[in-house]
Amino acid sequence: MDEGVGPADAFELLAAEPRMDVLRALAAARREGATPLAFSALRRRSAIDDSGRFNYHLGKLVGTFIEKTEAGYDLSYAGRSVVAAVTAGTYTGTERKGPEPLDDDCVLCGAAVTARYADGELAVRCGNDHGLFVTGFPPGAAADMELSALLETASLRTYQRIEFATTGRCPECFGSLVTTPTTQEVEGDRIHVLRSSCEQCGEGFTASAGTYLVLAPEVVAFYRERGVDVHHARPWTVAVAVDGRGVEGTGTAEASVVSEEPYRLRFDLTAAGDRLAVTLDDRGRVVSTDLTASEQKRRSADR
Repeated sequence: MDEGVGPADAFELLAAEPRMDVLRALAAARREGATPLAFSALRRRSAIDDSGRFNYHLGKLVGTFIEKTEAGYDLSYAGRSVVAAVTAGTYTGTERKGPEPLDDDCVLCGAAVTARYADGELAVRCGNDHGLFVTGFPPGAAADMELSALLETASLRTYQRIEFATTGRCPECFGSLVTTPTTQEVEGDRIHVLRSSCEQCGEGFTASAGTYLVLAPEVVAFYRERGVDVHHARPWTVAVAVDGRGVEGTGTAEASVVSEEPYRLRFDLTAAGDRLAVTLDDRGRVVSTDLTASEQKRRSADR
């Protein structure tokens, strides 16, 4: 986008419906592999009959949402982002699904949980109103998806956001992301969470430190070798960050802050009698691991 065009001016450019028609026409052409388009071809696709009127609206978009080259016209990065948002129904769509019961119990109180999607928000809550998983999801994309598919897609997106957070980059605008660790008290449990906020676009999200753990190769390998697959476990079932509990069906986990400066959060994970100590930093990155085999296995190894 041109440096001289501010955010308010950029959005004002989209206020005229013919301009959105032009952007949609280019998006359709991109799906067909037909871009860039010549002036005449783009005009035909946009269904704006008057050449002068079409030229006027096109001129308003070039340099911001449309790129012009010798080969013709195509969407810029900003143009592609706008079309994707509009197509997904981020601004205009409404959709409701559920509530539907899930085959999971609340990691905080053991109550049954249900999933529901309404007005752009996907949430998994228990009967005691613990918000185990709450995230935004574009209505346009949700319209053709079953609730189970919504949950699967949103879970994957959550883990992608977490992976971005460990790099210090915003998953939305790629700006600088600041992550702050904290501890919450819920129903008598101490829960370790990491709050991330972008210094550029303001996007923010919060996830339990345990959710970061199930993306760590060392942790995934530890559990997999003991017959449990925790990679991309459903986020609302991850209770590793609750002191004394592990990922559903894996064993136990003790979590404790062992250093404030620099911040270090240590997890002692147990499975099949073995213990893995994992230490995370303030961005959820693994900084050290220590594996201890069970006494029975040590005796077998010594024979």
